[in-house]
Order: sequence, then C-alpha cells, then structure tokens
Amino acid sequence: MKCLRPIAPLLLSAIATLAAEERSASWAFKPATRPTVPEVARKDWSRTTIDRFILSKFEASGLSPSPEADRRSWLRRVTLDLTGVPPRPEEIDAFVKSRDPLAYEKAVDRLLASPQYGERWARHWLDTVHFAETHGYDKDRVRTNAWPYRDYVIRSFNADKPYSRFIREQLAGDMLFPGDTNAIIALGFIAAGPWDLVGHVELPESKMDGLIARYNDRDDMVMTTMGTFQSLTVHCARCHDHKFDPISQEDYYRLQAVFAGVDRANRAYPLPNGATGYVYAAAANFSGEGDFKPSPGPRAVHRLIRGDVKRPGKAMEPGALEAFADLRDAFHVEDQDDEGSRRAALANWITDKRNLNTRRSIVNRIWQYHFGRGIVDTPNDFGLMGGAPSHPELLDWLAWWFSENGESLKALHRLIVNSATYRQSSASNAKHEAIDGDNRMLWRMNRTRLDAEQIRDSILAISGDIDFQMGGPSVRQFHYKHDHSPVYDHVRHDLDAPGNSRRSIYRFVVRSVPDPFMDALDCPDPSLLTPRRNVTTTALQALAMLNDPFVARQADQFAVRLERAEKKLTGRVEAAYRLTFGRTPTGDERKAATDYIEKHGLANFCRVLFNSNEFMFVD
Repeated sequence: MKCLRPIAPLLLSAIATLAAEERSASWAFKPATRPTVPEVARKDWSRTTIDRFILSKFEASGLSPSPEADRRSWLRRVTLDLTGVPPRPEEIDAFVKSRDPLAYEKAVDRLLASPQYGERWARHWLDTVHFAETHGYDKDRVRTNAWPYRDYVIRSFNADKPYSRFIREQLAGDMLFPGDTNAIIALGFIAAGPWDLVGHVELPESKMDGLIARYNDRDDMVMTTMGTFQSLTVHCARCHDHKFDPISQEDYYRLQAVFAGVDRANRAYPLPNGATGYVYAAAANFSGEGDFKPSPGPRAVHRLIRGDVKRPGKAMEPGALEAFADLRDAFHVEDQDDEGSRRAALANWITDKRNLNTRRSIVNRIWQYHFGRGIVDTPNDFGLMGGAPSHPELLDWLAWWFSENGESLKALHRLIVNSATYRQSSASNAKHEAIDGDNRMLWRMNRTRLDAEQIRDSILAISGDIDFQMGGPSVRQFHYKHDHSPVYDHVRHDLDAPGNSRRSIYRFVVRSVPDPFMDALDCPDPSLLTPRRNVTTTALQALAMLNDPFVARQADQFAVRLERAEKKLTGRVEAAYRLTFGRTPTGDERKAATDYIEKHGLANFCRVLFNSNEFMFVD
C-alpha cells in the first residue's frame, strides 16, 4: 500500500486535469465555425436550407420524411404557434381552397403581421425571465407598475426589433439609448424576478440578513441574464468553481459586480402627454422605503468563500466569462464608478458579433416552441450537464444565418414554419419508431397539447367572448385584500368583472397563489425561470376542463353564439364543429351530437367539445 501513496496525488491531479479539459471542450465554449450545408441524395423534398440538415440525418439513420400535413391541420398548427388562438373558419376555407402557389408563405406573413403574434411570443419570453406582478417571498406584495415591461416585450416582438437591440435595451437601455422611453421600460427585465421585501426594507445592508438579501438579489439578476441570453448556469459557481463547465467563482462574482449599483424599484419614464408613467425596473435613483435606499455608487462585491457572506474574499471588479477567450476584449467599462457603465459593458459583451452563444440560445428557444423540443433540449443549459444538440451543425448554421439576416425573429419564424420539416404530418410510423422512438431526428411533427394560455384564449375565441384590447394594466382575476400581507382569492372572483375576456397575457400573475384553472394546466411557477414548461396529464386537468366556472360560463356563451347564428339544431352542430375544430362533422358525429343535445342541452354539448382531444391537442 505504501508504494501506491505517491501515485494518489498524481492520479487525482490527472483526473482534475481531464475534467478541466472535458469542461473546456464542451461544444458551447468552442470557437464558432460556420457549418457547411450538407449534400443530400433526395432533391425533391427540401423547401429551406433547414431541411437539408434534417434530411442528411435521415439518410444517415435509415429514416425518411413523413407526408405533408393536410392544409387544415397545418393552418391550425401555425396559427396557434404564431398567435396563440385558432384560425377562424373563413380563414381555413380560404386557405384550403386557395390555388395560389404562395398560399403557405402568405398565410405565415399574415400571422406574423398580426398584433396577436407579439402577445403570444411575449408569453414565452415572460416565462423565461420569470416575470410576475407580485414580489414573492413571505410578503407577496403587489407590483403595481410591472405591466409596462410586459407591454414593452409585446411591442418589441410585433415591431420585429433586432435581437441585439432587444438585449441591449433590457440590460442598459438607459445608458445606451438615452432619451428613448422604451429603453427605460425595458429595464423591467432586470427586475422581473422575486424580491425579498423584508430583507431589503426592514433590514439594512449593515446587518447580516440584509447583506444576504442583497447578494441573493444580485444572484437572481446574474442567473436571469446569463441563463436567458447565454443558456449557461453561471449561478452554479456562487459557492465554488462550476463543477462541470469552465466558469470560475471569480467569473460569477465579476458578474455580480456588474449589478452592484442597481436595485428593483419604481422608475419614472415620460408619457406621450408629458405626464401617470412608472415601471418596476432596475434603478439607481428612487424613493426609498425604510432601510431600502439607493446606493451612492456601486457596492463592494466580494468573492465569498463557499458563498458565505461571513467569509468575504477579495473585492471583485465587473467582468464576464473568461472561458470565451476571443471575447475578453469585448468587456470594457468606461467608468467603474458609474453603475450604468457596468451594465452597458455586459450588454456589449453579450451582443458582440463574436458571441455565437447569444444567437445559439435564441434560435434554439424559437425552434423549441415550434417543435415542442429544442435542438438542445435544455434551453437554459448549454453546458456539459445539459442536453447535447441533436443537430449541432444546424444549430450553428441557424445562429450564423440569424446574425447575418438582421437578427430578425420574424425572419427566423418564416424560415422555420415554411420548411418541409415543419409541414410534416404528426402520424406515427412503426419502422421509424424502432429507429428513433423519441423523434429526435424530426421524421414527423411532434403532437403537442395546447398550453394553459392557448386553452383559455381558444375557448374565449370560440365562444365569441374574446376581447382583443391590447396593453395597459393587468386584469386582477381574484378577490384582493391588503392587510399586513396580501390575500389573493381566485375562488371569490366575479366571472363577469370587466376585463375577464381579455387574452391571458394580460392576467395579473401572482407568485404565491396561482390561478387554480391555469395551474392545473401546467402554467409555471413565476418564481422560477421556466425556459420549457412541464406538460403533465392528470385527473385534475380533466376535472378543471369539465367543472371550472370559467369553462362552464364560456360553454354557455358558446351556446348563445350558436343559437344566434343558426335556427336549426343541425346548423348549430355544423357551426360548433367548424368553430371548434375547423371542419364539418361526419355523419356519425352529427347524429351523436344531435342526440346528446336533445338529452343534455346545447351548453353541455359545447363543454364536451372543449374537453375533446381534437380541441386540446395540435397535430
């Protein structure tokens, strides 16, 4: 045994060296190279360059594409994807009958031009940054002025704002675009997450718990920023060097130092009339409350030994990740004493043209929401413990393409949804299931369930009760009582209160007390970053869709709409199928529906349609 002892340190050193090499070799940290578009044997399938990357994997794996989806299914799919509400019967009829060779492309352009596009895709973004309108923690107080940030995101998507501009506004708009009102509102990104009111208002920074609250607050800012824009788990290096990725503890605290001078507070911005505007956002100057006061300058941030505020190490200057060697000259702070300069330096580093990870991250997110799964299936973790890309060359090609095409999200949507890959049917194939049962190669379209907002908004659209009013303060769909700690009671809410028929993006989102209906349908916890929602199948969902007062009320509204539109029962059945499914009923369906209505009534039949798989799922 004695002869082995000298070897042990060498062995441990070798293991550590190999681990470090493995971390640094992770694909996300490698220098960016432009992939070559692959050659494929089949020449008659591809519609966009995307399809050649997908087809090359098919040909290497013994797979082949699925047939095209029928026009009705494709239009329902793309309309729900891009706008979050189903197509109207007249839109389906016109598309199915069209002989225009550009009918598909024109349908996509119409949907991207719709204001509902921004509302739909803003919801995805707000999930990613864990936006809500209460603080969270034990005193879950209301954030009266959080909603302008939500409206900013909607406007940005609808205006097709270049992605780098979108990033720069949200991190340092006040510094980089002075005088632009949107650039102030955009700073709601930094303040989107939970905030410890007790730790900030009731405890000064000079107290240990108050200091912990400030470090925790900056941790959330770092986690949100780097997870959202870089798809990296930088926050894992808070207590020690990252165990799997080449991210040091010093990297982490340099990023904390970027946010050392800002807090979350109500920040003034000018309204068009020159007066009523405030947004809950990152702010260095604001009206204090209790022990919560603006810092006179950037706070001192120390590298904490094992993450313990009682064990401060050396003071850290602001910086970014050292692992990206070709980006080290991209982080430059003009004035260390000016906290805004620190944020501007990080915004410049993230949007630097050499930072391909920024572009990889967003194209992967867009891909995920169209196909139900990203090319990397861990959209906030491109590190060693995240998922490996199913099509790494395609991911990098998309990132380069996105960079060279104005960083236009609408152009990226067009490229994806006009592809032959996206047009495939969702029907299964036993041979292909045996080769790729998880459909990672995308030999068919993934069948997906509508998410909570799509279900609610689709029900409102079908019933004819939807209100497409845009913007403004959120609708409080709960009974609210403010005492020492607020009470949010969704059960006691009046279903007929003004604003109840607005789209779900305008719901007032509470962190501590979720809406029971939306919660049952997998609406995420807004205290957590949710780059990808869980999709479950539970008995509670069936009970909610059958018995929730919202569904019952909308079924009544749907019945009234049908009665006004058609005098005969057969006509009402026909209209119900066209509005709900975009098709006419079969003979058997027509008879079964008529028999059911005669026995149970039209409103109950409408509720049955809302509970059908054909309504709840997208092929």
